[in-house]
Amino acid sequence: MYKIGYISLNNELGEQYKKELKSLQCHIEMIDKERTTQLFANNNNLLQQLDTLIIEDYNLNNLNWVCELIMSIRKQTTLPLWIIASSEKANRTKRIVYLQLGADGIIDHGQDMDESLLMMRNLLKRFKQRENKQDIVEPSLINGVADFKLVPQNLSVCVENGKEVNLTKLEFLTIEYLHKHARKTKTYEEIYQNVWNDTYQNRKYRVSNLVFHLRQKLELDIDKPKYIKTIRSKGYMLNI
Repeated sequence: MYKIGYISLNNELGEQYKKELKSLQCHIEMIDKERTTQLFANNNNLLQQLDTLIIEDYNLNNLNWVCELIMSIRKQTTLPLWIIASSEKANRTKRIVYLQLGADGIIDHGQDMDESLLMMRNLLKRFKQRENKQDIVEPSLINGVADFKLVPQNLSVCVENGKEVNLTKLEFLTIEYLHKHARKTKTYEEIYQNVWNDTYQNRKYRVSNLVFHLRQKLELDIDKPKYIKTIRSKGYMLNI
């Protein structure tokens, strides 16, 4: 069941909206103007308890207040946010202002909510799915073993199933540098400058040779490397 925060300046929820919102299978949390002041405070608990938030603004007499409220909420959360406004009084410019500040949609007061409810349901569903995915902890981390983990004190790397692979000092310095910049291409020159401290001329060969030996130790198939990817004509990337 979704929990929807509802801000009404007259502290009432019309029968029309009570009936319409039931289709979302939600619990409605009425938020009076006094409690709304909590939404201007950073790190408040109220927003963390909600799945979406609806703000009534029929007459647009509180335009500045609503704008400030939207900006404050957007600084704290990506929570789906909707504004109920009168289509007769809310001109196009004011509606666009609300959307530019971060509102996800404008609901026309007095009009059928079928379309708006479908948009709200779809957005709520996606947010819930994303939250559920974020709550899942990778099994490898639960067991205390990461898929790829450096062990500096041993000059080694832990790979799949916790297997620890011992490296030479130069090999470890190379993989450590790539690890610091994981999923980013590092050039032959950048790798060389951060591993060796000399003026050797054939730098690309030295880096390539070292990566070849690293792959022999770390990869199951050096012809199809999983960890150290070659970026053609540029260098390498650690794919973790």
